[in-house]
Amino acid sequence: MTGPTTEWYREQCEYNRRFYEWLHKVRPRDAHDWKVNALFYSELHRVNYWFAKETGRAPRNHFGRNRRVEDELPRAHKDYKKLYLMSMRARYRDGHRLKDNRREEAVKIADRIAERLPFQ
Repeated sequence: MTGPTTEWYREQCEYNRRFYEWLHKVRPRDAHDWKVNALFYSELHRVNYWFAKETGRAPRNHFGRNRRVEDELPRAHKDYKKLYLMSMRARYRDGHRLKDNRREEAVKIADRIAERLPFQ
């Protein structure tokens, strides 16, 4: 059995980013936890795209992915780790109380990852 293709990861990345943009448009003052998570999963799929492109296979869980990002994608590691931690905090700790300034920070981080790991 083979995993998703690079094209699938690219489409999923773009889909999650469009979901973030739609959610921010319809709920500009709240749902920041969902927005941060949409941004994180967008970039998770971008990272998986790179692993699938380079090795033919993407990690199947956060632990493996985080290790590989640290080892194999140093240009994105710091930002990816920060966005991952923001996502975890939004999901399991802050939830709906997450402030807009954290969402704005997540957008900047996601944009930096996209700049450092462009689709080819």
